[in-house]
Amino acid sequence: MAKSATFQTKQNTNVVIGTEATMGTACAADGTTLEMPVTDFSFSEIKKHSLSVAPPRTGSGALTQSDDMVKWQRHDRMFDVSITFHSTAQALDRICLALFGDGSTPNVLLGSMPSVTSYKHGASNAVPVTLWFENAGHDGEGVDMYFTSCLCTGLTLSGDIGSNGGVVMGTATFQTAYAPTQGALTFTGGIHTLLTAQTTMFNMHDLQTTTLDSEDILLYSFELSIARPVNRIGFDSGNDFRPMGYSVGGYEVTGSITCKRDGEVDDAIDNVAGVALDIDTTVFQVTGSKVFVDEAGISMDDDGWKQTIPLRFTYDSAATSNAVVTIGTAA
Repeated sequence: MAKSATFQTKQNTNVVIGTEATMGTACAADGTTLEMPVTDFSFSEIKKHSLSVAPPRTGSGALTQSDDMVKWQRHDRMFDVSITFHSTAQALDRICLALFGDGSTPNVLLGSMPSVTSYKHGASNAVPVTLWFENAGHDGEGVDMYFTSCLCTGLTLSGDIGSNGGVVMGTATFQTAYAPTQGALTFTGGIHTLLTAQTTMFNMHDLQTTTLDSEDILLYSFELSIARPVNRIGFDSGNDFRPMGYSVGGYEVTGSITCKRDGEVDDAIDNVAGVALDIDTTVFQVTGSKVFVDEAGISMDDDGWKQTIPLRFTYDSAATSNAVVTIGTAA
């Protein structure tokens, strides 16, 4: 048998997020889709599983294993997807919608979110998404791979004025309990946003103001991380061990900033009750009204001492009306 000449490369793969209507059913061909401005991605293998092995018995001839003592364990598997992308307004809005349910600027994570907590197979639900990877199947070109009913488990935003041309980068993580599909999935007739429509990339060189506890600081870099757990519920062994549903956990919002070390910074971190953070480029903005400073550190660099300040974001008093964090993406 001749070796296959098929191979895959990331340069030949587009990545699309599609809005679903029913959990367990991929985005319709005429649905709402967005081509993500990805720079990197990874996903679980289609045959992901672990082996479950029974212990050997005692006695003569019992120290080996028969084939019925080893089984593929598929009832609890979760498939992972990670995409790293340029932070455009459209891309950030879409990920925020998938993660905490607000997809229009300013994207606000309220203390009471998420508003949708019921995820059942076959039920109407627009929160889970289809993640489509062009030419990513084993057979290569012309054979796609897509992951159905993915829930977003995390978003990390990072910006550094000295890296990546200053472009703010995003990394979004997803999980699904449905086995991925290898095959064609075309998007026609719906609302499809291409890369060419995503013209604004947020950049650290465009920073206008950065304040912590109303103190002006000189910001070199920042990171913001929003994460939540997702777990599968049950399984249907007659249908490729698909889940009965999902359960979701609470959000944890953390981050850090690295800035010039000076008197303003000293005043900003001297507050045990929580402070306000505002990172603003006029078209891109990250704000937190009740941010707690963790143990700050010092970088004694040759180009000037810097302060690295870990942060934890919370809401203030009323969960249904006060934000944990707000991400503005006005173009």
